[in-house]
Amino acid sequence: MLLSLVPSSACTTVDAGQDFQIADIVFDEDFYFCEVEPVLFKNSCGPGSGSDPAGGCHFNVTNFRLRDYSPLVGDSCQNGSPSITPNNTARDNYQAAQTQMRRDPDLAPLFNRPTGTTAHPRQIFAPNSPDAQVIRDWAERFSSQ
Repeated sequence: MLLSLVPSSACTTVDAGQDFQIADIVFDEDFYFCEVEPVLFKNSCGPGSGSDPAGGCHFNVTNFRLRDYSPLVGDSCQNGSPSITPNNTARDNYQAAQTQMRRDPDLAPLFNRPTGTTAHPRQIFAPNSPDAQVIRDWAERFSSQ
């Protein structure tokens, strides 16, 4: 009788079927280069600011690493599209940022960390700022592959 009072610790699984697929979400590349990356560089997310610890910002961290390059693709944007082809360094930055993005910006580390909503060494911009709005806008610009 005592055994019936102990909860079962057995786990069950769900068969997802033979055609189980996870949709790949791709956030708009032009919007990243023309709007998002300029916000990241303008706010010194790569090198950090004078008050940041040495080597502690996104030119040095491994989880979300940005790389410096020049000229920035965003400098060539006209009517929301770059007029130059992004080089490998620029594409690496785009891929890194995309891994930190979600369709719901409130769940996106790219939004939450710089706004101070979740752990980050400092607040980069306020959640209701124009820079934060750029990140929110990027969440709405995606396609499925």
